[in-house]
Amino acid sequence: MINCHADVIVPTVRTNGIQTYYEEHGDGPPVVFLHGAMSDHRLWAEQLQPLTNDVRVVVPDLRGHGRTGGSEPAEYTIGLYADDLDAFITALDLDRPPLCGLSMGGMIAQTYAARSPETISALCTLSATTPELLTRGEWIERRLVPTTIEAIAPLVAPDRLYSVVQWINQWRHDETANGDLAAEEIKRSHAEPFPETPPEEAGKIRSALVSYPDIDVDHGAITVPSLLLYGEREPPSMARHARYMAEIIPTADARPIPDAGHHSHVDAPAFVVETLREFLKTSTDKK
Repeated sequence: MINCHADVIVPTVRTNGIQTYYEEHGDGPPVVFLHGAMSDHRLWAEQLQPLTNDVRVVVPDLRGHGRTGGSEPAEYTIGLYADDLDAFITALDLDRPPLCGLSMGGMIAQTYAARSPETISALCTLSATTPELLTRGEWIERRLVPTTIEAIAPLVAPDRLYSVVQWINQWRHDETANGDLAAEEIKRSHAEPFPETPPEEAGKIRSALVSYPDIDVDHGAITVPSLLLYGEREPPSMARHARYMAEIIPTADARPIPDAGHHSHVDAPAFVVETLREFLKTSTDKK
């Protein structure tokens, strides 16, 4: 479906009760890319241009993000996003596409892959944790800290709150800040203005992240080739969870992205693109 607003052509598709905005770039076999929380399709669309000579890059805006915008549920869950993804793949009639997700997008991708491995041909995650809390420190970071943030969120502007959280993460883990700054510049330089995430939607998105450890993901059910990437300068938990998945998924490879933080595809675009190109060529050849 194509909607037109103010002479701007907006491609959308009906998925699980919402109208999902998406873009497609390039020809060849389709590959679905999922962005992270509080972001949108623009980062993937920009950084993956070199891949469009080989594959058809399909990049949706997730529920609550970008041009897809908000919806009625009072809270979101990673399970709901996985249902959205299932409806998206079905609506576009994509034939077992490889699936790649960054951060929250990687959470959604692995959840979906465990539920419906027969509908995709490969899985790639970047900087994605599993639902499991593997250490006491992770319980503090993923349970206690988010609960505290939710408590103060109504008192602080969303952009300010996000900036503070990012600064704390960088201070604690020595992450490279270049990716965060470059990501924001990519968004600002886009030709068309994008809507900001309303506070109520930001709260729903955060609720999906906070409740993620409550989801049961059977990684052993993921039968497709899987590439599990993490930034070399990210928190240790990212490497820990990639290796955890690699030990359970029958055919999987966990691999670091040199000198990269959480926005690894922005910090090290050439490495990410070439690694994905090699992985996707192998997986699409086997379809």
